[in-house]
Order: sequence, then structure tokens, then C-alpha cells
Amino acid sequence: MTRASSGSGIGLRREVTIVIPVVFLLLVVLSTYTLFSYHSGITLTIEARQVEATKLAGKLAESLASGRITTAGDLRRLLPQAEYFVVASGDGRPILEGGSIPTGTPLSDFDGLEIDRPVAVGPDENRDYVAAIAPTVWNGQRHYVRIDLGAHELRRQLRNVRSLAWVVLPINAALSVLILLFLRHLLAPYDQLLAAARRMPRAQDASKDEVAFLISSFEKAVLALEAERSPQEDLATLEMALGPSLESGFLLLGHDGEVLSLNAVGARLLGLPDVKPGAPVRELLSGHAQLSRLITNAVESNEQIQRQEAEIECDGKSVTLGLSVHPLRRDDGEIRGFLVLFADLTETRRQAEEERLSLSLAQVGELAAGVAHEMRNSLSTFRGYLTLIERAPEEETITDYLSELRRETDHLQRVLEDFLSFARPESTRPELLNLENIVHRAAVDPALERTKVEIEGTEHLPIMGDPQLLERAIRNLLHNASQAHQTAGVEEPIRVRTSRREQWAIVEILDRGHGVPDHLRDRLFEPFVTGRSGGVGLGLSLARRIVDLHGGQLQLTDRPNGGTCAELSIALADELSS
Repeated sequence: MTRASSGSGIGLRREVTIVIPVVFLLLVVLSTYTLFSYHSGITLTIEARQVEATKLAGKLAESLASGRITTAGDLRRLLPQAEYFVVASGDGRPILEGGSIPTGTPLSDFDGLEIDRPVAVGPDENRDYVAAIAPTVWNGQRHYVRIDLGAHELRRQLRNVRSLAWVVLPINAALSVLILLFLRHLLAPYDQLLAAARRMPRAQDASKDEVAFLISSFEKAVLALEAERSPQEDLATLEMALGPSLESGFLLLGHDGEVLSLNAVGARLLGLPDVKPGAPVRELLSGHAQLSRLITNAVESNEQIQRQEAEIECDGKSVTLGLSVHPLRRDDGEIRGFLVLFADLTETRRQAEEERLSLSLAQVGELAAGVAHEMRNSLSTFRGYLTLIERAPEEETITDYLSELRRETDHLQRVLEDFLSFARPESTRPELLNLENIVHRAAVDPALERTKVEIEGTEHLPIMGDPQLLERAIRNLLHNASQAHQTAGVEEPIRVRTSRREQWAIVEILDRGHGVPDHLRDRLFEPFVTGRSGGVGLGLSLARRIVDLHGGQLQLTDRPNGGTCAELSIALADELSS
């Protein structure tokens, strides 16, 4: 709504008393006009349909009188659009007829009408057609020709407009009455607010725009209340609202760190039976040095503390508290005080430590079981070959058996080395290096058994990492790819792609083996999980652990058309990443 002129504003009340009735009156007039226009349109359409039917009936009467019509088929050819047609005698008896024959006689729809010229009736509540009749002379006697044209949609529209009339007209009348009778009641709350605002001290410009005057008076009242309300009252309200309902410690401090309130839960956690309001927080927490230092630093720096932990002594026991400090600010940014929330995390930490210990013991048991399984298999092999040597001590046979024993010894040695590397992967000794050089060194490992490796992509990937550990991780991934090729009988080379992706150095090792078995997909990086016959199951686990130590990521995905992509990503060195 626009503001009235500064000289003499009309005012909201006068605007409402004028505008609202006018708006509703326009709505009433518009809806009534629309309803009657709708009704007039349907009436004109019905009249046009009736005129059409009477013209057809008149032409048919002329054709019958001239002798051009002798059968019902002649009538149908002349009236293909008619739902019903009939030639009736003067007493209403049908002579020629066709179509959907209505009930009653051919003249029953025209009872009470003088049929000395073509006339038409319908549609209406009882008819969904337009019926037209015309008199004629046929064979020297008076006859009547009647035709019916379909008007189903016109009948439906006629019903709709009558139903709307019963709804729209009463509603318009009711709206008019309500506006006239209840407009004053609608404005009563506004009048009361305006009167109260005019009674306020320092009320000005009451003769001008009423809305602006009300808003100005409300703003002045709010500012006056804020000026009268002290920060201590605001903090007291906060303490009354939150203190009794919280199940954690609740400590409310003033602007300078003075204690305003401490709830019962907080006093019990801190072992403080007596709390002196107004005392410095240092004095309140003098027996808990670490907690006092954290809260005092937050008060002095006006900074927030989130999820800090502090150790305190309470009743001779060590208690771990989780702590948060929140500055309480006014709308203008000025600090009113501080809200300190703390809770006992001792039991939570104990349970977490027990869960970590249980998980570690379970992992150790799984690793030990895996190593024991591999050693048992190797010892069984040793025993078998030694038995064969005892039975056939010929020199040639012994040489073959010793070769198998040596191979089994190498396998057992590899199991132990992988196990030790996984259990103790050394502490990383990071240095600035080029990851692409590490890839090249790993690709010429003799253990790849003459499998060709093709390397392509970015040549300079500076990272901070341990070269020995990273080379071992990449070598393990290349060994897996080589063994996948051998198992699948693939002779094409292993492809290695190096690239940059945002702030990451990427190494992709792509093979064309059988891919990752579905039943192992979720356990690939667990120790002693392998999908190869004769595999140890520590290569991927060790590679994953080395990558984790470098803050990177390692993931295996299926390649289109078969095979696996092992993607290793490590953050680029900040000073050279650009």
C-alpha cells in the first residue's frame, strides 16, 4: 500500500473502508457478469441449433410434398446427421421413421404448440437433443415431419451454468452482507493499536500516515525496552530456560569471566557444593588447573572452544570432561557473556578404548591364524618331500625334490616378509621426490617374470613421501596385475598411466585379467584375503597401509571389456603443485 501524502494522509482505516468494499464489489460484479455471459452464450448456441433443425425440417417437408421422398432410406440419405427422423400422420401415427426412436408419440414433445410452421424444442432437463417439426401435405393429407439432432454437450453445459448460478449468486450476496456488517469488527484491533500508540509519550506525526506512525511507535517501544534491559537480565533468562533442562554441566559467565550461574549437574561433576555468584572463574576452578586454563583463555580472547577435553580430579578419581565455550553476543556484536557446557566423557573413553583393544586383538588373531595356516601348509610340503627322499635316496630324484623344497622355502620367506612389513611398515621418512621415477623403478622389478609394462602420462609429479615404501606399494600392485595376466592367459602389456587431478598425483595400473571376484570385492584390502590360487593375501593390504601412511587413497575398479584398474592417489607437494 502506498504512503499517503505528508500533508493529509487518508490513513489505513479509511483506505480499508473504501478499498475493501470496492474490491469485493468488483469481484461480485465480475463473477455475476461472467455467470450471465456464460448462460447467454449457451442460450445463443441452443437457439442456433434450433434454427438449424427447423430449416432441415422445413426442407424435408417440402421434399415430401413434392414427392421426392417415398421411403425411410430417402430420409436417411437427406439427414445423415439426425439421431431420429419420422413422417407422422395428422393424428401422430408414424409412417416412415428411422434412428433412435424416442419414447412416446412423434408429437408428444410438441404438446400445447400450434404446429402451423416449423418449430423446435430442446435441449432441456428432459431432452439431450433438439427436436424440430414441420407440417406438410403428403398424398393429399396433412402430415408432420420431425427430426432430432444430438445436443448432449449443450445439455451438460446448461446443467453446469444452472448449478453455478445456485453457488455464485448466494456467495456474492453473502460476501456483500459480510463486508457491510463486519468491516468495522475487522478494523477494531487496528483502531486499538492506533489509539494506544497515540497515548504513548513522545508520540509524533499521528496525523500523518497511520501505518508509518504505528511502525515508528513500535520501534521506539522496542528500543526503550532494550535500553532498560541489562545484559545480566538477558543472561538470567537464558539460565532459567536452559539450566534445569540440561543433562550436562551448564556454567554461565559474565563479560569479564565472573560466575553468574552453575547448574546442579555441573556442580556435581566439578565437586563444588558451594558456588558464589560474582566470583572469578579462576577462583571457582582453582582446583582444576587444566579446565581453568582453557576457559580463562577463551574468555580473554573472546573465542569459541569446540569439543576440547580436560582432565580433572574429583573425589580422588580422574575424570575426563568434554568442554565447549560459546561467547554470547548482542545484535551489535558486543559480548554479553559466555556459555560453558561440559559433560563426563570418562565412561565413553573407556568403552572406546575397550573397543579399540578388542578390534586390535581380533586383527592380531586373524593375522596369526593366516601366518599359521601358510606355515602349516609349507611344513606339510616339507614333510612330504622329506619322506619321498627317504624312500628314494637316488641323487637325481633328490635334486628334483630339493628344488621343490627351495621353492617352498622361498614362498614361506615371502609370507614372513610380507607379514612383518604389514605389521611393522616402518616409520615413513618423507622427502621431496618425483612419483613418476618411483613408478619406473618399480616397473623394472625382475620378479615381474618378463611381463612387459608400458608407462605413459605426466613426467613430473612432485610429492612428499618415502621412496622405499611407495616403490614397494607400486611393485605389489604391478605383481598383482602380472599374475592376473598370467591367470587369464593375456599376453598384452600392463599399462600404467600417471597424471595430475586437481591437487593429487595419480597412478593408474590397468590389467586385462578376470577382474575382482564379486565375493571378495568388499574384503580385498583385508589381510590374507586373496582370489588367486597360491596367493598370500598381503600384497594389497600392505599397499593400502603404505598409501594410508602417506595420506593418500587406493581403490580398485572394474574396467570396461574386462580387467581391473588400481588407482593410487597422493597429494602433490604444496610448494611445487602449481
